[in-house]
Amino acid sequence: MQIHLSFDHELFFGANTGTLEKCILEPTQLLMELAEKNNIPLIFFVDAGYLVQLKENSKHSRCKDDLEKISAQLVKLSAAGHQIALHVHPHWEDCKFVDDKWIIDTKRYKLSDFSKEDASKIISKYNKALFDITGRKCTAYRAGGWCIHPFSLIKETLKENGITIDSSVYFKGYHDSPAHFYDFRTAKDKAEWKFENDPCKEDNSGSFKEITITPDKIGPVFYWDLYLKMKSAPEKYKPLGDGMWLKDKGRIYKQFHSSTDHFACADGYFSSRLINNLEQCEQKKFERMMVLSHPKSLAPCSFEYLKEFIAFAKQRGHQFTILN
Repeated sequence: MQIHLSFDHELFFGANTGTLEKCILEPTQLLMELAEKNNIPLIFFVDAGYLVQLKENSKHSRCKDDLEKISAQLVKLSAAGHQIALHVHPHWEDCKFVDDKWIIDTKRYKLSDFSKEDASKIISKYNKALFDITGRKCTAYRAGGWCIHPFSLIKETLKENGITIDSSVYFKGYHDSPAHFYDFRTAKDKAEWKFENDPCKEDNSGSFKEITITPDKIGPVFYWDLYLKMKSAPEKYKPLGDGMWLKDKGRIYKQFHSSTDHFACADGYFSSRLINNLEQCEQKKFERMMVLSHPKSLAPCSFEYLKEFIAFAKQRGHQFTILN
Protein backbone atom coordinates (compact mmCIF):
# COMPACT_ATOMS: atom_id res chain seq x y z
CA MET A 1 0.00 0.00 0.00
CA GLN A 2 1.10 3.56 -0.72
CA ILE A 3 0.65 5.85 2.29
CA HIS A 4 0.39 9.60 1.81
CA LEU A 5 0.93 11.95 4.74
CA SER A 6 -0.58 15.21 3.52
CA PHE A 7 -0.81 18.57 5.27
CA ASP A 8 -2.89 21.63 4.39
CA HIS A 9 -0.25 24.33 4.83
CA GLU A 10 -2.35 27.34 5.96
CA LEU A 11 -3.36 29.83 8.64
CA PHE A 12 -6.63 29.74 10.59
CA PHE A 13 -9.69 31.52 9.16
CA GLY A 14 -11.67 32.32 12.29
CA ALA A 15 -11.58 35.50 14.39
CA ASN A 16 -7.81 35.08 14.81
CA THR A 17 -5.69 33.77 11.93
CA GLY A 18 -2.75 33.06 14.18
CA THR A 19 0.85 33.79 13.25
CA LEU A 20 2.91 32.39 10.42
CA GLU A 21 5.51 31.13 12.90
CA LYS A 22 3.17 29.15 15.16
CA CYS A 23 0.65 27.96 12.55
CA ILE A 24 2.97 27.06 9.68
CA LEU A 25 6.73 27.53 10.03
CA GLU A 26 7.45 25.88 13.40
CA PRO A 27 5.18 22.81 13.12
CA THR A 28 6.26 22.26 9.50
CA GLN A 29 9.90 22.34 10.59
CA LEU A 30 9.12 19.61 13.13
CA LEU A 31 7.46 17.60 10.35
CA MET A 32 10.54 17.98 8.17
CA GLU A 33 12.73 16.68 10.98
CA LEU A 34 10.38 13.73 11.52
CA ALA A 35 10.41 12.95 7.80
CA GLU A 36 14.20 13.14 7.59
CA LYS A 37 14.68 10.78 10.54
CA ASN A 38 12.30 8.26 8.96
CA ASN A 39 13.41 8.84 5.36
CA ILE A 40 9.89 9.50 4.04
CA PRO A 41 8.40 12.19 1.78
CA LEU A 42 5.47 14.38 2.83
CA ILE A 43 2.85 16.23 0.80
CA PHE A 44 2.00 19.86 1.46
CA PHE A 45 -1.16 21.37 -0.04
CA VAL A 46 -0.12 25.00 0.13
CA ASP A 47 -2.72 27.74 0.55
CA ALA A 48 -1.38 29.81 -2.33
CA GLY A 49 -3.91 32.62 -1.93
CA TYR A 50 -2.05 33.58 1.24
CA LEU A 51 1.17 33.85 -0.76
CA VAL A 52 -0.53 36.10 -3.31
CA GLN A 53 -1.88 38.38 -0.59
CA LEU A 54 1.50 38.58 1.13
CA LYS A 55 3.06 39.72 -2.12
CA GLU A 56 0.27 42.22 -2.86
CA ASN A 57 0.66 43.67 0.65
CA SER A 58 4.46 43.64 0.68
CA LYS A 59 4.49 47.40 1.34
CA HIS A 60 3.84 46.32 4.93
CA SER A 61 7.10 45.12 6.49
CA ARG A 62 5.44 42.16 8.21
CA CYS A 63 3.93 40.87 4.96
CA LYS A 64 7.25 41.29 3.18
CA ASP A 65 9.09 39.42 5.95
CA ASP A 66 6.45 36.68 6.12
CA LEU A 67 6.60 36.15 2.35
CA GLU A 68 10.37 35.74 2.53
CA LYS A 69 10.10 33.29 5.43
CA ILE A 70 7.37 31.10 3.96
CA SER A 71 9.00 31.14 0.51
CA ALA A 72 12.28 29.96 2.04
CA GLN A 73 10.48 27.10 3.77
CA LEU A 74 8.68 26.04 0.58
CA VAL A 75 11.97 26.00 -1.33
CA LYS A 76 13.51 23.91 1.44
CA LEU A 77 10.57 21.48 1.43
CA SER A 78 10.74 21.04 -2.33
CA ALA A 79 14.51 20.56 -2.32
CA ALA A 80 14.16 17.87 0.36
CA GLY A 81 11.86 15.85 -1.91
CA HIS A 82 8.53 16.74 -0.36
CA GLN A 83 5.64 17.39 -2.72
CA ILE A 84 4.17 20.88 -3.08
CA ALA A 85 0.55 20.78 -4.24
CA LEU A 86 -2.09 23.44 -4.85
CA HIS A 87 -4.63 24.30 -2.15
CA VAL A 88 -7.14 27.05 -2.97
CA HIS A 89 -9.01 29.13 -0.42
CA PRO A 90 -10.44 31.85 -2.68
CA HIS A 91 -11.74 33.99 0.18
CA TRP A 92 -8.24 35.49 0.22
CA GLU A 93 -9.48 37.61 -2.68
CA ASP A 94 -11.60 39.55 -0.17
CA CYS A 95 -9.20 39.64 2.80
CA LYS A 96 -7.28 42.71 3.91
CA PHE A 97 -4.20 43.40 6.01
CA VAL A 98 -5.07 46.18 8.48
CA ASP A 99 -3.29 47.31 11.65
CA ASP A 100 -0.74 44.51 11.39
CA LYS A 101 -3.32 41.71 11.16
CA TRP A 102 -5.45 39.92 8.58
CA ILE A 103 -9.13 40.78 8.35
CA ILE A 104 -10.71 37.55 7.09
CA ASP A 105 -13.86 37.74 4.98
CA THR A 106 -15.42 34.32 4.26
CA LYS A 107 -18.52 35.46 2.39
CA ARG A 108 -16.91 33.98 -0.73
CA TYR A 109 -15.21 30.96 0.82
CA LYS A 110 -15.59 28.55 -2.12
CA LEU A 111 -14.79 28.90 -5.82
CA SER A 112 -18.47 28.43 -6.71
CA ASP A 113 -19.06 31.84 -5.10
CA PHE A 114 -17.17 33.31 -8.05
CA SER A 115 -17.91 33.39 -11.77
CA LYS A 116 -16.31 30.72 -13.94
CA GLU A 117 -13.97 33.32 -15.43
CA ASP A 118 -12.88 34.61 -12.01
CA ALA A 119 -12.48 31.08 -10.61
CA SER A 120 -10.24 30.26 -13.55
CA LYS A 121 -8.11 33.34 -12.96
CA ILE A 122 -7.80 32.53 -9.26
CA ILE A 123 -6.54 28.99 -9.87
CA SER A 124 -4.03 30.09 -12.50
CA LYS A 125 -2.81 33.01 -10.38
CA TYR A 126 -2.41 30.90 -7.24
CA ASN A 127 -0.73 28.09 -9.13
CA LYS A 128 1.75 30.55 -10.67
CA ALA A 129 2.53 31.93 -7.20
CA LEU A 130 3.71 28.48 -6.13
CA PHE A 131 5.70 27.90 -9.31
CA ASP A 132 7.42 31.26 -8.97
CA ILE A 133 8.68 30.20 -5.54
CA THR A 134 9.63 26.53 -6.05
CA GLY A 135 10.25 26.41 -9.81
CA ARG A 136 8.28 23.17 -9.93
CA LYS A 137 4.87 22.56 -11.43
CA CYS A 138 2.03 21.32 -9.24
CA THR A 139 0.23 18.19 -10.41
CA ALA A 140 -2.19 17.75 -7.49
CA TYR A 141 -5.02 19.84 -6.05
CA ARG A 142 -7.15 19.95 -2.93
CA ALA A 143 -10.15 22.25 -2.67
CA GLY A 144 -10.20 24.62 0.28
CA GLY A 145 -12.79 23.45 2.79
CA TRP A 146 -13.30 20.35 0.56
CA CYS A 147 -15.51 22.58 -1.66
CA ILE A 148 -14.76 20.83 -4.96
CA HIS A 149 -18.24 21.11 -6.53
CA PRO A 150 -19.27 22.00 -9.15
CA PHE A 151 -16.13 20.58 -10.75
CA SER A 152 -17.16 21.91 -14.16
CA LEU A 153 -16.26 25.37 -12.86
CA ILE A 154 -12.55 24.53 -12.65
CA LYS A 155 -12.12 21.44 -14.83
CA GLU A 156 -10.56 23.08 -17.89
CA THR A 157 -8.39 25.44 -15.85
CA LEU A 158 -6.88 22.56 -13.88
CA LYS A 159 -6.08 20.79 -17.16
CA GLU A 160 -4.49 23.93 -18.58
CA ASN A 161 -2.30 24.16 -15.49
CA GLY A 162 -1.23 20.52 -15.74
CA ILE A 163 -3.10 19.43 -12.61
CA THR A 164 -4.72 16.01 -13.05
CA ILE A 165 -4.87 14.66 -9.47
CA ASP A 166 -7.46 15.70 -6.91
CA SER A 167 -7.59 14.73 -3.24
CA SER A 168 -10.64 16.48 -1.82
CA VAL A 169 -13.16 13.64 -1.45
CA TYR A 170 -13.75 11.37 1.54
CA PHE A 171 -16.39 8.64 1.83
CA LYS A 172 -19.75 9.88 3.17
CA GLY A 173 -18.33 13.37 3.70
CA TYR A 174 -21.03 16.02 3.92
CA HIS A 175 -21.22 19.52 5.33
CA ASP A 176 -23.57 22.43 4.75
CA SER A 177 -22.91 25.76 6.45
CA PRO A 178 -23.04 29.42 5.45
CA ALA A 179 -19.30 29.41 4.83
CA HIS A 180 -18.89 26.21 2.85
CA PHE A 181 -20.59 23.17 1.39
CA TYR A 182 -19.53 19.74 0.17
CA ASP A 183 -21.38 16.49 -0.44
CA PHE A 184 -19.50 13.24 -1.06
CA ARG A 185 -22.32 10.87 -0.14
CA THR A 186 -22.44 9.44 -3.68
CA ALA A 187 -18.73 8.56 -3.66
CA LYS A 188 -17.61 4.94 -3.31
CA ASP A 189 -15.57 3.56 -0.42
CA LYS A 190 -12.43 3.19 -2.55
CA ALA A 191 -8.92 4.58 -2.43
CA GLU A 192 -8.78 5.97 -5.96
CA TRP A 193 -10.49 6.16 -9.34
CA LYS A 194 -10.47 8.10 -12.58
CA PHE A 195 -13.11 10.74 -13.25
CA GLU A 196 -14.00 13.45 -15.73
CA ASN A 197 -16.84 15.73 -14.66
CA ASP A 198 -17.54 14.82 -11.03
CA PRO A 199 -14.85 13.70 -8.54
CA CYS A 200 -17.45 11.45 -6.85
CA LYS A 201 -18.27 9.51 -10.04
CA GLU A 202 -15.85 6.95 -11.39
CA ASP A 203 -15.11 7.18 -15.12
CA ASN A 204 -12.42 4.84 -16.41
CA SER A 205 -11.82 7.07 -19.42
CA GLY A 206 -11.57 10.21 -17.32
CA SER A 207 -8.71 12.71 -17.52
CA PHE A 208 -8.40 13.09 -13.75
CA LYS A 209 -7.55 10.83 -10.84
CA GLU A 210 -9.27 11.10 -7.46
CA ILE A 211 -7.09 9.91 -4.59
CA THR A 212 -9.54 9.90 -1.73
CA ILE A 213 -8.90 10.92 1.85
CA THR A 214 -9.13 7.77 3.96
CA PRO A 215 -12.49 7.72 5.82
CA ASP A 216 -12.86 7.21 9.55
CA LYS A 217 -16.13 6.68 11.42
CA ILE A 218 -15.73 8.23 14.88
CA GLY A 219 -18.09 7.71 17.81
CA PRO A 220 -18.88 10.24 20.56
CA VAL A 221 -16.70 8.46 23.14
CA PHE A 222 -13.62 9.64 21.25
CA TYR A 223 -14.73 13.29 21.40
CA TRP A 224 -15.45 13.09 25.12
CA ASP A 225 -12.03 11.54 25.62
CA LEU A 226 -10.47 14.31 23.51
CA TYR A 227 -12.29 16.98 25.53
CA LEU A 228 -11.02 15.55 28.82
CA LYS A 229 -7.46 15.22 27.54
CA MET A 230 -7.47 18.82 26.31
CA LYS A 231 -8.59 19.94 29.77
CA SER A 232 -6.26 17.75 31.81
CA ALA A 233 -3.08 17.93 29.69
CA PRO A 234 -3.25 20.87 27.26
CA GLU A 235 0.55 20.92 26.97
CA LYS A 236 0.36 17.54 25.22
CA TYR A 237 -2.93 17.72 23.33
CA LYS A 238 -3.43 21.42 22.53
CA PRO A 239 -2.68 22.43 18.89
CA LEU A 240 0.59 24.24 18.24
CA GLY A 241 -1.13 26.90 16.13
CA ASP A 242 -2.20 30.12 17.84
CA GLY A 243 -5.32 30.93 15.80
CA MET A 244 -9.01 29.98 15.71
CA TRP A 245 -11.04 27.75 13.39
CA LEU A 246 -14.21 28.94 11.71
CA LYS A 247 -16.92 28.17 14.26
CA ASP A 248 -19.73 25.70 13.56
CA LYS A 249 -21.24 25.02 16.99
CA GLY A 250 -23.97 22.73 15.68
CA ARG A 251 -21.40 20.39 14.16
CA ILE A 252 -19.27 20.43 17.31
CA TYR A 253 -22.21 19.56 19.59
CA LYS A 254 -23.29 16.73 17.28
CA GLN A 255 -19.93 15.00 17.72
CA PHE A 256 -20.62 14.49 21.44
CA HIS A 257 -23.81 12.49 20.99
CA SER A 258 -23.61 10.70 17.61
CA SER A 259 -21.09 9.07 15.29
CA THR A 260 -19.54 11.27 12.63
CA ASP A 261 -18.03 10.55 9.24
CA HIS A 262 -14.50 11.87 9.53
CA PHE A 263 -11.16 10.97 7.92
CA ALA A 264 -7.67 9.73 8.79
CA CYS A 265 -5.94 12.66 10.44
CA ALA A 266 -2.83 13.47 12.50
CA ASP A 267 -4.25 16.65 14.03
CA GLY A 268 -3.93 16.46 17.80
CA TYR A 269 -5.39 13.33 19.41
CA PHE A 270 -6.85 12.19 16.05
CA SER A 271 -3.34 10.90 15.35
CA SER A 272 -3.96 8.12 17.89
CA ARG A 273 -6.35 6.53 15.38
CA LEU A 274 -3.87 6.21 12.49
CA ILE A 275 -2.84 2.61 13.15
CA ASN A 276 -6.51 1.61 13.30
CA ASN A 277 -7.12 3.55 10.07
CA LEU A 278 -4.30 1.61 8.41
CA GLU A 279 -5.69 -1.74 9.56
CA GLN A 280 -9.07 -0.78 8.11
CA CYS A 281 -7.39 0.01 4.78
CA GLU A 282 -5.68 -3.37 4.84
CA GLN A 283 -9.00 -5.14 5.46
CA LYS A 284 -10.57 -3.28 2.53
CA LYS A 285 -7.51 -4.09 0.39
CA PHE A 286 -7.00 -0.41 -0.48
CA GLU A 287 -4.09 0.50 -2.75
CA ARG A 288 -3.55 3.75 -0.89
CA MET A 289 -4.06 5.45 2.44
CA MET A 290 -4.39 9.25 2.48
CA VAL A 291 -3.99 11.13 5.75
CA LEU A 292 -5.15 14.77 5.83
CA SER A 293 -3.74 17.02 8.55
CA HIS A 294 -2.71 20.62 9.20
CA PRO A 295 0.59 21.90 10.63
CA LYS A 296 -1.44 24.46 12.61
CA SER A 297 -3.51 21.72 14.28
CA LEU A 298 -0.73 19.34 15.20
CA ALA A 299 -0.11 18.91 18.92
CA PRO A 300 2.94 17.48 20.74
CA CYS A 301 1.09 14.16 20.95
CA SER A 302 0.74 14.13 17.15
CA PHE A 303 4.45 13.59 16.69
CA GLU A 304 4.49 10.73 19.22
CA TYR A 305 1.63 8.95 17.46
CA LEU A 306 3.08 9.68 14.01
CA LYS A 307 6.37 8.03 14.99
CA GLU A 308 4.50 4.93 16.15
CA PHE A 309 2.36 4.91 13.01
CA ILE A 310 5.31 5.25 10.62
CA ALA A 311 7.19 2.42 12.34
CA PHE A 312 4.08 0.21 12.33
CA ALA A 313 3.37 0.88 8.64
CA LYS A 314 6.95 0.17 7.60
CA GLN A 315 6.95 -3.03 9.61
CA ARG A 316 3.85 -4.11 7.66
CA GLY A 317 5.69 -3.49 4.37
CA HIS A 318 3.87 -0.34 3.28
CA GLN A 319 5.57 2.57 1.54
CA PHE A 320 5.26 6.32 2.14
CA THR A 321 5.03 8.18 -1.17
CA ILE A 322 4.04 11.40 -2.88
CA LEU A 323 1.04 11.55 -5.24
CA ASN A 324 1.44 10.00 -8.66
